Amino acid sequence: MTRTRRIATIVVLGTIGALAGTTIAAAGGGGHCAPTEGSAEQVALEGACFTPSTLRVDVGETITFVNRDPFAHNVSGTGWGHYEDMGQGDRFTTSFKVDGIYPFACTLHPGMNGVVVVGEDTGVQALADTGPPTASSGSESDSGAWLAAGAVGLVLGAAAGVGLAGLRRRDAASPTAA
Repeated sequence: MTRTRRIATIVVLGTIGALAGTTIAAAGGGGHCAPTEGSAEQVALEGACFTPSTLRVDVGETITFVNRDPFAHNVSGTGWGHYEDMGQGDRFTTSFKVDGIYPFACTLHPGMNGVVVVGEDTGVQALADTGPPTASSGSESDSGAWLAAGAVGLVLGAAAGVGLAGLRRRDAASPTAA
């Protein structure tokens, strides 16, 4: 492989890695799914989304997560959840004994996440009443996340390009079997 082709390969793979990194960063907070809110006792895992993504329940109320996708999901929360793969039609049931906000995610699909809001006195309304963050604080944190994800993706893509170039060089140098 010529030096020019090697450099071009590294640049292309680095660009792909950077784009992948920014896509993953943008996926956090709902991913490709529109946020939904509900008070039903069931959360569907469907289209690689939790529906509803925000569920409001009373203390002690039973919540059932049902996988309706033809591929595996899990429901991971801090200190609770169903970490094993759930196949199509599998169910996981839980309840919470204390008011609070309980985030969860599928560790198999980045950006597939949601939250269970238990009880009335969780502080969620106080947060909602403060309104959205100011433009300066929101844009600074958003641009920082995008830049960090892009930089990580660029480094990973460049490393992949260098590794692939080394493998190709080694394969080209080794004798072929007859």
